Amino acid sequence: MHAIARVIFLCVVLSFALAAHAERDFSGTTASGAYYQIAVPDGWKAGDSLILFQHGLSFDPPAPNPDLGPLKALQLSEGYAIAASSFRQRSWALFSAPDDNADLLAAFKQQVGVPGAIIPYGGSLGGLIALKLAEDPRFAPVPGVYSACPPAAGSRVWDTAIDLRLAYDVVCHGAGDLPTGKQPYPWAYNLDDIPDNLSDLEDQALLIPTLIPLNRCTGVNLPQELRNGAMKRRLAQLMDLAHISSEKFFVTNAGYAIYALSDLVRAPDKLNNSNPFTTVGVDYNDATLNSDILRIQADPFASLYFRWASDFRGDIGGAKVISVQTSQDQLVIPANQYTLRQTLPSTQLTSAIVNETTPTHCGFSLAEGVSGWEALRRWIAGGPQPSVNDLQAGCYSASAAGASGACRYDASIVPPSFDSQVRPRPASTAPNVDAHYSGQWYDPARSGEGIEIEVLDSRLAYVAMFTYPPTGGSGVQAWLTGVGEVLGNGIEFPDMLLQTPDGKGGLNTQHWGRLGVSFDSCEQGSMRWDGPPQWGSMTVPIRHLLHLDGLGCGDATPAPAQPSGAWYDSRFYGTGFLFEQIDPMTMSATYFGVDSAGNQVWLTGIGTRTDDGSFDIDLIQPIGTHFGTAFDKTQVIRAPMGKLTHLVLGCNTGTAQFGWGSANPALSTLSLKRITNIAGVATCSP
Repeated sequence: MHAIARVIFLCVVLSFALAAHAERDFSGTTASGAYYQIAVPDGWKAGDSLILFQHGLSFDPPAPNPDLGPLKALQLSEGYAIAASSFRQRSWALFSAPDDNADLLAAFKQQVGVPGAIIPYGGSLGGLIALKLAEDPRFAPVPGVYSACPPAAGSRVWDTAIDLRLAYDVVCHGAGDLPTGKQPYPWAYNLDDIPDNLSDLEDQALLIPTLIPLNRCTGVNLPQELRNGAMKRRLAQLMDLAHISSEKFFVTNAGYAIYALSDLVRAPDKLNNSNPFTTVGVDYNDATLNSDILRIQADPFASLYFRWASDFRGDIGGAKVISVQTSQDQLVIPANQYTLRQTLPSTQLTSAIVNETTPTHCGFSLAEGVSGWEALRRWIAGGPQPSVNDLQAGCYSASAAGASGACRYDASIVPPSFDSQVRPRPASTAPNVDAHYSGQWYDPARSGEGIEIEVLDSRLAYVAMFTYPPTGGSGVQAWLTGVGEVLGNGIEFPDMLLQTPDGKGGLNTQHWGRLGVSFDSCEQGSMRWDGPPQWGSMTVPIRHLLHLDGLGCGDATPAPAQPSGAWYDSRFYGTGFLFEQIDPMTMSATYFGVDSAGNQVWLTGIGTRTDDGSFDIDLIQPIGTHFGTAFDKTQVIRAPMGKLTHLVLGCNTGTAQFGWGSANPALSTLSLKRITNIAGVATCSP
């Protein structure tokens, strides 16, 4: 995971002739604090292709004029515009890098024009970011990705770091103890204790002076003749644990395990003093380590958020990917290519490894880098998928044209499995989220508020949270909505939305915060929210209150066709209904909207089917308490406040008479349209 100046390929000047070209350059700073750099070749026009270059991991704060990559001159001569962001975060920047790239793209559109195809390209951490941009619809269309030595295993690459960090405490106890951080994570340095000059964790001159205890324990910075037997034994034990043969890489990995891991856990813009790591149940194949290593258990919500930000899940449509790797990389190990090959179909991925004699991280020759790029261009243009041997042939061609360096692509190298190199974590006993998790959930101790979850498919879910304003907030009710990603036994909703009056009779939709849900089973789990300061953060247990018809926890799917889901009348912006068919004769309805002052309101109720086949539902409005720690269920008043009659819902359209008010509400006719379709429900027949 290189610093900006050392990403991907050897940064040497192209020695072969390139067509002369003029370019326009743009630079600036986004509102979030990230710097950007843009280069546009003469003749580029709206609709032409844009390369989004992603730099590697750096401990430096954001700096002006981020690098545009080692292939800049070649790519500009080929007519591509290139843009890069410094990222607003240091180190493991995945929590904000996609948003930083979205800001970069917005700046490009404003200053240059709207691009056509977008090609993400990067190395090391930047290689993983490039892959993740292809999953993000904000950057479509993405026809291809060029990803060099990416940590494609995502969150799991950090299991190496936590294992090395905690093993160090056992092996070096009393012989080079590291400083400790605040409880409950003494193994993570406090942010103030991380040296402020660690721009590049591969720079031994910067790193070694900060790791005096490491040298005292292992003698790694001493000549061999000055190391005693205990030092040599401890060094060998730690290097064997981490599958490292190079002492240089051992020091670099120790830097990540000590400094980068601490930043990840402690930084307020990352995990904010939450632990995503588990060592409970891990077998270290060493009796002393198994007995003495600190056994820690991940916070489920830290783990959920970490996996959401870090993991590549392969949802890239038809994008073509070329990913290259150095064979003896001991920082981002070749086993990451194994993970990538397991994630993407072989028809969308050419994964190639160069055969090294000396270990490097991303140490490609220029000729190898040019070959991979040109192969991707031809493939995107409609040519056949390149093989590893094609990359080797392309490297020879680039070399003949003047590109420097060796050609070492080797189709015979097969990367090992990730679990064979990084000790696997115990599998969760909780089942993965599926269609049966749709329905209403609540905390019995907080009766009067709750959430409704709609699992939309194997990857996405919708949530609406019905609650109250914080103390001092306006109105008497509040509701939040979000679309999230299903991750094993949890769902991460990273962008919960709140609607507020704009002062002009309309509504503003604003980012509110995060919501995570982690399930122990189809019937129970926990929920955590992290909102603005006035709203705060909190974790509560939740139980499944209402199941959808045919989607009880033990039911087989598909469930009967039904109107369960979100609906709205297009004439009334900012309002809608969530309907849940509990059984053929019973329907739950929740209305969410705004009052005449623009404050959020919601009503809820359950009704039964009438003789004419429609539903009549009396609605109540719960009020009387506040959000978060100020919630008091004994203060909740459930006041009759409206009705929904003659509700008839078809496959995608429906009608109803609706009114809300405390007494004899005036009814208006609604023309309803479906917004969401819930997974696990049979196809509806009109």
